[in-house]
Amino acid sequence: MAGLRQIPNLRQPFAPLAPKIVLILLSGLLSMFFAEVFSGSSPMWFTSGWGVFVTWPLYMSHLLLLINFAMIFKRTSLTQLYLWGVFFGLYESWITKVIWAGYMTSTPMWGTFLGFSVFELFVIVFFWHPIMSFIVPILTFEILSGTAREAGGGVFASHLPILLKRKRNWVIFLFIMIMGSAFLTVGSKANLVVADLTILGSLLLIFVPYWLASKKFAPFFSIRSLRLGRPGLTILVLYMIGLYVWGFFSLLPERIAPLLTILLTVCIYALIAALLFMGRPADERAVEGTAQSTPLFKTRELVILFATFIVMTTMFSLLPTADFVVFFIINYGMFGAGVALLIIAFAMVVKSRIHHKSGN
Repeated sequence: MAGLRQIPNLRQPFAPLAPKIVLILLSGLLSMFFAEVFSGSSPMWFTSGWGVFVTWPLYMSHLLLLINFAMIFKRTSLTQLYLWGVFFGLYESWITKVIWAGYMTSTPMWGTFLGFSVFELFVIVFFWHPIMSFIVPILTFEILSGTAREAGGGVFASHLPILLKRKRNWVIFLFIMIMGSAFLTVGSKANLVVADLTILGSLLLIFVPYWLASKKFAPFFSIRSLRLGRPGLTILVLYMIGLYVWGFFSLLPERIAPLLTILLTVCIYALIAALLFMGRPADERAVEGTAQSTPLFKTRELVILFATFIVMTTMFSLLPTADFVVFFIINYGMFGAGVALLIIAFAMVVKSRIHHKSGN
């Protein structure tokens, strides 16, 4: 971490409305991109009214609300973001009912236990949404903001280990590209044109707010600029309440779980909240450094990764059998990853708690 110097995290003033809107749109597009495009769930989503007016705002509002809570309560470490991301994933109970009744076009893959779709619960709630809908978009946002400001000013200090250009991190990010290409190919039915246009169209949409943020609003291009004031947060919370109420009663109401399962779902929220607040607040500091002395991922590395995404998607579309094998392995591997991540998060919280008590 040579060349980096941590400085006290002085509270950044709220960004003006124009840059804030641009940055919110960017964060929402990143969440939509990594969650829906990489899963293959929404090919050509930007040509669909449902994708533009329902799915994209759903991801944008969840990311915005949870990153605000993370900053308000000073729970912004990667472990804590994972736990916030579990809250994100639980929307798949109230709105889509997936973790209660399986994916919309199928029944639960491994059956149910206490009213929960076991496979879907661990894949979606404890892996996919925390990682792909929340953490990866936030890290990407930080990479973009750090590059735009030619420093690490847009990066939380606790995220530096995953943002440094190390072999381990390259392997992680390249794996995400391969995973996304395999899933998108399946979702687009190996249609090369649809798959590649989905990637290129999404990247073009992301580029527009990124260009505005980096060229017009660079001083405000920071993850902390997503922080809302009380009026904005109130509007967002009311929107989310309306979204959940509408989704619960309007989308597949026949899949609403029995009362016991609903109560157990609430218990999952309580358990995750307890884990979040058992741990210590994250010690975040702004990071000073120059583009030459800070070995962080920057836009050029993202270009390499997204180019890999396109190349692998093209290859899998031309070799659908190979794609299915990779898809099958990763899809079932995500169940184990969900179990492992939950255990690791629990262990990290306990370790932090023990360390804090021993320090006192």
